[in-house]
Amino acid sequence: MTIKTACPLDCYDGCSIHATVEQNGRLRLEGNPNHPITRGALCNRGRRLGARRDGEDRILYPMKREGGEWVQISWAQAYREIGSEIRNALTRYGHHAILHAFDWGSGALLKSLNQRFFYQLGGCTETVGSLCWEAGLEAQRYDFGQARSHAPDDMVRNSQGIVVWGRNVATTNVHMMPFIKEAQARGAKLAVVNPLATDVARRADLCVYPRPGTDALLALGVLRICRDQGTLDNAFVEHRSVGWALLSEHLEQYDPERVSRETNVPVDQIQSLADFYGRLGPVTTLLGIGMQRYAGGGNAIRAIDALAAATGHVGVPGGGVNYAQRGMSAFIDEDALTGRSGADVREFVRGNQALEIMQSDPPIQVLFVTRTNPLTQVPDSASLRKAYAGIGCKVVIDMYMTETAKAADYVLPCTSVLEEEDVTFTTMWHPYMSYIHPVVPPKGDAKPEWRIFAELAEELGIGERMAGTVAAWLNTALRPLFQHGVTLEQLREEGFVRLPVEEVPFSDGVFLTPSGKFEFASDTARSEGHSSVATYLPPRRAHGFGEHKYTLLTTHPRKHENSQRQQMAPAAEYPTVEVSRRIADARGIQAGDRVRVYNDKASLIGVAKVREEGHPYTVQMESGWSGQGVSINDFTDVDPADFGQQTTQYDCACSVELVERAGA
Repeated sequence: MTIKTACPLDCYDGCSIHATVEQNGRLRLEGNPNHPITRGALCNRGRRLGARRDGEDRILYPMKREGGEWVQISWAQAYREIGSEIRNALTRYGHHAILHAFDWGSGALLKSLNQRFFYQLGGCTETVGSLCWEAGLEAQRYDFGQARSHAPDDMVRNSQGIVVWGRNVATTNVHMMPFIKEAQARGAKLAVVNPLATDVARRADLCVYPRPGTDALLALGVLRICRDQGTLDNAFVEHRSVGWALLSEHLEQYDPERVSRETNVPVDQIQSLADFYGRLGPVTTLLGIGMQRYAGGGNAIRAIDALAAATGHVGVPGGGVNYAQRGMSAFIDEDALTGRSGADVREFVRGNQALEIMQSDPPIQVLFVTRTNPLTQVPDSASLRKAYAGIGCKVVIDMYMTETAKAADYVLPCTSVLEEEDVTFTTMWHPYMSYIHPVVPPKGDAKPEWRIFAELAEELGIGERMAGTVAAWLNTALRPLFQHGVTLEQLREEGFVRLPVEEVPFSDGVFLTPSGKFEFASDTARSEGHSSVATYLPPRRAHGFGEHKYTLLTTHPRKHENSQRQQMAPAAEYPTVEVSRRIADARGIQAGDRVRVYNDKASLIGVAKVREEGHPYTVQMESGWSGQGVSINDFTDVDPADFGQQTTQYDCACSVELVERAGA
């Protein structure tokens, strides 16, 4: 029997899945061939959902730490004891003494009921902001009014140029690759801008490897060349934008020689990129979510937005600066799920929660962690371990003993997506919403997260505030979508629907900014304490600053999502450390050697891989790795980016040295 379901992982693609339960009970997962994006393909991460569901070390029963050991307990005991801790915290300190640390590792719609539980207590403390992309969202709010993306097939039909800037689509957005190939087959040119070597670069007509953290400088330098060579779209600048004169004046400081010197990009490549934007048309830009993780991350996005807009690639078929698809939010009533109205919520920035926990008044007494693994994913992991250790009761809801779960007092087992019913969509790329049908029954005593909180609410005497069926909650949350003629029954039956967002954002020349136009100079940005125009803010700690000379960057793994490394065999005691040829030659390193990566905060031993392409002073490792008593984020700091509540993990310097020759 084949069942239509979908992947909820925090990813661009939001895959539609055909799940088949075979006679031997094994699951076979394949891409839905009828889905306009999936087209029958499923990435490695999606395929591993079955392995994650059936992993031997999956947590299937509530667990409690007693005397340093984990013991199995009943749900009734877990609810009774955790409920008692909540009551004590509320009585002694109030609802701000309860911290809900969450993120979007699983993005299905009903996960918002997790937040509802805490709001029904009167409020709580919760983590806000972003570890990856909020600086860019804020940047596009200043420029466009809201981040919007073009329909994927618009690129296939209309783009003459494609710029993949800071995104390795072949790993993080695999379903984009067929669209790029189709556009290239029609004659579109491809440029790739990234400090790291990427698989998509093998198909590129132009590859540019800027120094990490200098994307704004590069974009502004390219824009100056376009201005000076007269390749701007003067009609757009004059009629559909405001603030060009201010930005044009600001461009005087970005002469090609300075830009080349500080970005390490040859002048002829800067000129080639200017020709790409200024002489091809239309050009679509696909942005990644790495370049925001620097001191000037938001300004980098604003600079690229300005480059694309001024050269005529905004609001036209085949154009666009594709960073996120935030127009999806208009079709979901998330407030109806969360019930936040009237709740008193204290906010801790996700990236800086360690300091905020240690300084909090009232102090945190009870911690709940859902949909995230903070002790490997949040910057300055050592400080967060210390902060969590000082909390009296820690509850983690997960499928596995993550590093965060190991530090908890209670671990409650949640269901796999293959055991749940829900709805999922991505706000990162395409406009399709998918229905998650349960494929197999829950293993052991695992429960959906919404049910765990509903039953805990019963223990606390507020069960009616969390009561509801899946159908009832979905009907409530999707009411805005149903006003467009879509029904829940249709979504269930067909497996997916296209939400009615525009294929070409801003094609009518009307933007969501205060002026109603594209804003090269933003009064909103200025009123919020920033430069009104895009500017270059150099990295604080990356290559070229201080004692440690190399920039440490992390990339998304190919086979698992972030830190979901379970079922990966063999376990990676020694992570792969990719170094450039220049670093390898300077440090006497060969492929397969054991090397030490270190800075003033952390140190680890890895196995060297030498790469020929990419910026010559970068060190690259996969995100999510932990071992040897540290995680990748033990190396990073919690400094804020320029916009929003965003941290700067990529603004990280390191050193590398040879430890042991391969085969020694």
